[in-house]
Amino acid sequence: MCVHIGQGRVNQLGGVFINGRPLPNHIRLKIVEMAAAGIRPCVISRQLRVSHGCVSKILNRYQETGSIRPGVIGGSKPRVATPDVERRIEEYKRENPGIFSWEIRDRLIKDGVCDKTTAPSVSSISRVLRGSRPGGHDLDRKADHSIDGILGERENERVHTLLVEYEIYR
Repeated sequence: MCVHIGQGRVNQLGGVFINGRPLPNHIRLKIVEMAAAGIRPCVISRQLRVSHGCVSKILNRYQETGSIRPGVIGGSKPRVATPDVERRIEEYKRENPGIFSWEIRDRLIKDGVCDKTTAPSVSSISRVLRGSRPGGHDLDRKADHSIDGILGERENERVHTLLVEYEIYR
């Protein structure tokens, strides 16, 4: 059920929202303050009448960037991985072929190449790595939808090892 109030609507919890618009900063700040006080996201959601998904998204963004500000609406995203960052990503992958994209992101931040706000996303890092495989860029390569093609040989070995260990100790 959705009740109209001018531009706003009422969600299932009784909170007013405008579809497609960010939550006001004072509510975002309250979400972060309540979480810092040890209040669980489900309780925050009910008390502030904001969906659980919205609370989780704001807390994740705050944890990743340290900011409560919403993302930019519309427009095109700037190129995140500069040539220097791309070189570092490829260097990390050469040093450790089994490294995961999220580990590369963490290392870029730890090594001071980027900070939390300027580091490329895990998907951007994966895209850079796909483009640096022998054979060239995504367009030059035939899609391989097998598990090995999706995960890569090395990562598939890690998954297999985890599954075997899980079966042994279950």
